[in-house]
Amino acid sequence: MARTYPLIPTATRQHGVALVMALVFLLLLTIIGITALNTTSLEEKMAGNVKDRNLAFQAAESALIVAENWIYTQIGKPVFPNNSIGLYTPVTSDTDANPNWKDSTWSTNNVVIYPSTPGQTVSGSLGKIQTQPKYIVEDMGEVPESGGSVVTSASYKGKGTTMLRITARGTGGTDAAVVMLQSTYARAF
Repeated sequence: MARTYPLIPTATRQHGVALVMALVFLLLLTIIGITALNTTSLEEKMAGNVKDRNLAFQAAESALIVAENWIYTQIGKPVFPNNSIGLYTPVTSDTDANPNWKDSTWSTNNVVIYPSTPGQTVSGSLGKIQTQPKYIVEDMGEVPESGGSVVTSASYKGKGTTMLRITARGTGGTDAAVVMLQSTYARAF
């Protein structure tokens, strides 16, 4: 009697399809992982830049507030000679020697450094920023007073309202993040 053996699949019938599918799947997972890593790294840099800019904005705003408070407390109109510790007269032409908007202005001694005021040095500083904010105050001239009493003669009326422009420059956690803010302050002296 002849012996019959059960049919057993032989190695010749398998062609390695499972190995190829596993390698393709592994390649896809690697590509997805690298893409996720790059995206996460970019988002982290963006969040750091936003934080740095917000710090710079808050520093510049702090300098604006100090300058506005200083103007508010003045009894008489401050003297505004050019290049006098943060007090400037308006630029009248491109050839004027007043460098209000040049970057070199912000690195000189002709600006007020937070929390000081023109003519008074105050100690203190803001934390978490690279360089303390700086500001300048410009005398933009007077706006004549309009209206008034019919009974009071013109000689008794005030000169008008003085317009002052405050420009503040703040930096964030690094000096690469720079924010400049301006406000216009009107005050009758």
